[in-house]
Amino acid sequence: MRLSPFALVAAAVAAVMMIGTPLTASAQTRTRGTTPAQSQVDEALRMIIQRDRLPCEYGSGRFIGRNNEGRTLYEVGCRGAPGFLLLDNDPATTINCIANNASVAARRAEDPDAEVGAECTIAENTDVVGSVAAYVQAAGITCAVDQARWVGATNAGDQRYEVGCPGADGFWFDAIAAGGVGNVMPCLQVAAAGGTCQFSPSSEQAAWVASLAAPAGRSCPATTARFVGANGQTGQRYYEVGCADGVGFMVRTNGSNGFESVIECAAAGGIAGGCTLSDTSAVATASAEELQSRLAAANIPCGYIENRAPRQETSGDRRTVVEFACTDRPWGLVAFLPNGSGSPEEIDCLMAEARIGGCALTTRAMMIDGLNILAGNRPTLSSCIVTDYRIVGRLSGAEAGSGELSGDVVELRCENGTGYIAVVRPDRSAIVQSQTCAVSEQRGGTRCEMGA
Repeated sequence: MRLSPFALVAAAVAAVMMIGTPLTASAQTRTRGTTPAQSQVDEALRMIIQRDRLPCEYGSGRFIGRNNEGRTLYEVGCRGAPGFLLLDNDPATTINCIANNASVAARRAEDPDAEVGAECTIAENTDVVGSVAAYVQAAGITCAVDQARWVGATNAGDQRYEVGCPGADGFWFDAIAAGGVGNVMPCLQVAAAGGTCQFSPSSEQAAWVASLAAPAGRSCPATTARFVGANGQTGQRYYEVGCADGVGFMVRTNGSNGFESVIECAAAGGIAGGCTLSDTSAVATASAEELQSRLAAANIPCGYIENRAPRQETSGDRRTVVEFACTDRPWGLVAFLPNGSGSPEEIDCLMAEARIGGCALTTRAMMIDGLNILAGNRPTLSSCIVTDYRIVGRLSGAEAGSGELSGDVVELRCENGTGYIAVVRPDRSAIVQSQTCAVSEQRGGTRCEMGA
């Protein structure tokens, strides 16, 4: 009888995040032939491994059979790596045992009576977790892997595996044909790209993402989770967890899934479109309550009406920056609230023009109304109906020669085409200095940029 050639058929993996269909091929064995002594098997396999420079530290071998051309099929077990079926061509033809046995299992699932061909039966080849242990270590996966499977082959000829982690998210990774491991992907990332992990149930993933936030003291009854995205430059990963109370959060980790920070959904709008697993109204309510508490803790008064979504400073202490509308703050309020380090700070929306680009709840038109009231109370400005303004900077008491003359320097543009440089008190109670644009320039002071 004839021993047919290997027939390895797997769907091409066209991109890193695509998967192949189950392997549907194996080595078909038709005749066993005379079984050689084990010492002969060992000697033949060691010679072939050395001759063809196969990536295998020989552990054990098994004779399976011969074909009509006299070629012999063996099973090879390797120390610390997946073994393979080997047909002793020159060079030898090999097929990964984990892939082969996955094909056999898939065939039997479709038809229990199907001829499945040769199977790998050596102990180290049926221990899939043990076979990929070296790959797991090389991939930097530190969980106690308890399940493993072959996923498919990539166009580059790399073998893709999945491993499961008890109580945590699992991973896909590629054993690269040229050596090493690459494309290590948490299963939540796999799911985000349309793939499927078999060993990471959604409930386990949700609990795991929630547990990442433990160092920050943030917790919730987790119901679902997702991979949000990764920073291609730093390797940082972002995950979102949904909670039973409707108020979830994001977690940022380093490239090894080590915790870095929690980002509440109210502040996560700028991260890949924000949270999608939380109830929007519940998040807004919880955020407003939390921000009001933080204002009180920072001793910043505000007759609260509403607030805009928080954001975070991009440098320094990385404080939370929030604009508030308050009944007792006609000039608006922007608060810089510390997150474990730094000091609180408050500015109004006039100064916010220079610091953060302005406000939305307290509009520019409202600022102009306030400046018109102050201008109307100063005789030298009574004829100026302010139509626009520009923040120039701050004048200290030392620079002004008196604390009473210090404040924020503003250029005013008037309806009649004239312009002024004015100093507005920090408490916004009055304009304490003013001069026309022409006089300011003649005296070597601030030059106007808005005309006149």
